[in-house]
Amino acid sequence: MKNITIGYLNYWDEKKDLFYEIIKHNLNVNIKKVKYTENPFFLIVSVYGKIKKVKNIKAKYKIFYTGENTDSGNFGQFNDKNLYEIFDLIIGFKKQDLSKKQINFPLWLYIWSRDKKIYNYNEEYNILKDIEKNNIKNLKKKKNMFATMVSTHDDCNNIRSKICDEVGKYGKIMYPSKFRNNTKKIPNTGNRWSDKINYISNSIYNICPENSKGEGYFTEKIFNAFEAGTIPIYWAVNYPEPDIINKNRLFMVDLDNIYKINDVI
Repeated sequence: MKNITIGYLNYWDEKKDLFYEIIKHNLNVNIKKVKYTENPFFLIVSVYGKIKKVKNIKAKYKIFYTGENTDSGNFGQFNDKNLYEIFDLIIGFKKQDLSKKQINFPLWLYIWSRDKKIYNYNEEYNILKDIEKNNIKNLKKKKNMFATMVSTHDDCNNIRSKICDEVGKYGKIMYPSKFRNNTKKIPNTGNRWSDKINYISNSIYNICPENSKGEGYFTEKIFNAFEAGTIPIYWAVNYPEPDIINKNRLFMVDLDNIYKINDVI
């Protein structure tokens, strides 16, 4: 059995990394985590640091994964040109294109697979059917809140504030997190999505916009809203995951005509 090493740089999830588990469960190898300075076999990199640092690491294979929007101004150094030059594999939101070493594996799928411990192919398990099952269950709940919004900030051109201000004209919005908090906070949703879903499942609407627009940039927010059995009030680059989501089951906000929110509420 072959021995390989794996290191991390500019990454957020070393202790619970999904890709480590995928390699361990699908390749016939002994795998060991090492420091990125030890020239690992696999170097896993994300956006939380300088990309130029990656160039000097002598790894056999350099793999890039992002849960952030690299088309936004905050991550300009991770543009396509730099990614294609430096990495052997690029994993993220953008359309799959193997000629560019690019694989579509968005954050919502990463989180779901990691939290459900799905590390290899299982034809008996279907993530979308699981989400739909929970949607049906939560639709039956008595909805004792008009709308909910779960977020830690609005550092995104006031997109969340603009939407909430308009929705708030028609009913009370509950904010159980840092942003506009007006009730008891739910636990850290980054660690336990179930707490967020259980909370928002008691509302008719869930306001769940992305923080920026980018190719394929659809995160877990829209899927949390569906799983909770709510009507998502959503904003993103376009309709999310069109191959798997029925666009008639959400309200897509047009910030240039935000008053149209009244059409659905």
